[in-house]
Amino acid sequence: MKPFRFKLQTALDLKLRQEDVLKGELQCQQEIVRQKETELAAVREKMDEAVENIRPRPGAPFNLEERLLFNQYWLRLKALEARQESELQQEQTKLAEIRQKLLEMMRDRKVMERLKEKHLADYKKALLREEQKLLDEMALNRFIGNNEFME
Repeated sequence: MKPFRFKLQTALDLKLRQEDVLKGELQCQQEIVRQKETELAAVREKMDEAVENIRPRPGAPFNLEERLLFNQYWLRLKALEARQESELQQEQTKLAEIRQKLLEMMRDRKVMERLKEKHLADYKKALLREEQKLLDEMALNRFIGNNEFME
């Protein structure tokens, strides 16, 4: 029984180490997602500022060159926003995958822990049975020895 228990403990230790590594990956990925969200928010803020700056002011003449430059700038900002959204989506997908792997790994580890506990309980029961058998044998030997001595 003991070799199985040690193999189970080794596998459990491996699962724990893998889980720790995955937790580290999860934290890194969460940081990447936060960074992408910040970048996207900055682009959207630039877009809001650009819209505020291009709005016509009362009494100001309409400047065609300025409007054309704004349109080019706006298209670049829209393209940048789309790219940032796409990257954010990809990073969020990676984050979800890592979370799913971590949940599965945690479930596996818990199953292994329960199996180890069950095996340990079975081992203790077997040990108690052996101990009880030994005690019964000692009591029987003592009883037989006392009976032989009395006769």
